[in-house]
Amino acid sequence: MPLFVAQHRHPPESCSAFLSESELLSRVSATAAARHGIGIEAEALIEVEHRLLLVVEAAEQETVEGFLGFLRQSGELEVLPASTVEEAVERLHVLDESKERGDE
Repeated sequence: MPLFVAQHRHPPESCSAFLSESELLSRVSATAAARHGIGIEAEALIEVEHRLLLVVEAAEQETVEGFLGFLRQSGELEVLPASTVEEAVERLHVLDESKERGDE
């Protein structure tokens, strides 16, 4: 399943005005994500920057954007296609082999 990195950032003054902690936890939970066909692989909060990072698996980028769209009410949301390091190295390996054979 495709991998995505979602990043949300908001101004400090909108932090507590937008959602309570329990509301945020219930809306960005593994259970809520699964109902949308999304798997949360990793999450991190950079508190001093009011930045939330999620690494998720989903069939389509639009699915992730729809699931996390509510975060746009308080700040920015960016969803980017991603890959694991292992997948990227494998693609490079295949590309190198192709060049060696002259398949360019």
